[in-house]
Amino acid sequence: MRGRQLAALVRKDLRLELRTRETIVAMVLFAIVMLVILEFGLGTRDGDLTRFAGGLMWVTLAFTAVLGVGRSYVAEREQRVLDGLLVAPVPRVVLLGAKAIAILIYMAAVEVVVIPLVGIFFVKGPYWDSIGWIAITALLADVCIALAGTLFSGLALFTRARDLILPVLFLPALVPVVIAGAGATHAVAGGPHDMSEWRGYCLFLAAYAILFALVSVATYDAVFDD
Repeated sequence: MRGRQLAALVRKDLRLELRTRETIVAMVLFAIVMLVILEFGLGTRDGDLTRFAGGLMWVTLAFTAVLGVGRSYVAEREQRVLDGLLVAPVPRVVLLGAKAIAILIYMAAVEVVVIPLVGIFFVKGPYWDSIGWIAITALLADVCIALAGTLFSGLALFTRARDLILPVLFLPALVPVVIAGAGATHAVAGGPHDMSEWRGYCLFLAAYAILFALVSVATYDAVFDD
C-alpha cells in the first residue's frame, strides 16, 4: 500500500515537472552560469584550478540545491494540493520519501551536466576515468541533500518568509556535504586516485544521510501536524 502511494506521489511530481520544465531547467541554467562565473572569476583556461575543482563543483551544487528545494512545494502550495494530501490517508513518511526522491532525481539531472563541465573548466590531468567514482560520491551527497532539503522545506513551508528562512536553515546543513563531497572529488580527480581518502569521505556521507533519514522520519509528522 505504502509502495503504491509513494510511486503515485513521485509520478505526480515528475509528470508536473515534465509538463512545466521549470525546476530542472532553472537548476541546470543556474549551475552552468555559476560555473562560468567561477571559471572566469578565479582564473583563465591556462590556469590550473584542479585542486579547487571539487570545492567549486560542490559549492555550485549546494546553491543549485537551494534553488531546487525552494521550489519543491510550490505546486502543492499554489494549487492547494497539499491540503488534499494532508487529509488523505497517506502516512507522512510517504510524503517525505516521495519529495526526497523527486529532489534526488532533480539533482542527478543537474549533475549530468555539471560533472563534465567541471572537468572541462577546472581540471588539468586525469579526470574522465574518475567520472564513475565522482558519480558515486554525488549519489551519496544527493541522498543527504534530498533528505535535508525535504525536512527544511517542510519546516519553512508554513512561515511567511519561507524564501528567506529556507536558505538560513538549509545551507548550514549542507556544509558537511560540501566538505565531504569536495574532499572525495579531490581524492580521485586530476591525479592518482587516493581511494582510502575517497572511501573515508563517502562513509561520512553515508553516515550523514542515515542521520538525516532518522531525524526526518522522527520529526516529519510533527512538521505537518503542527
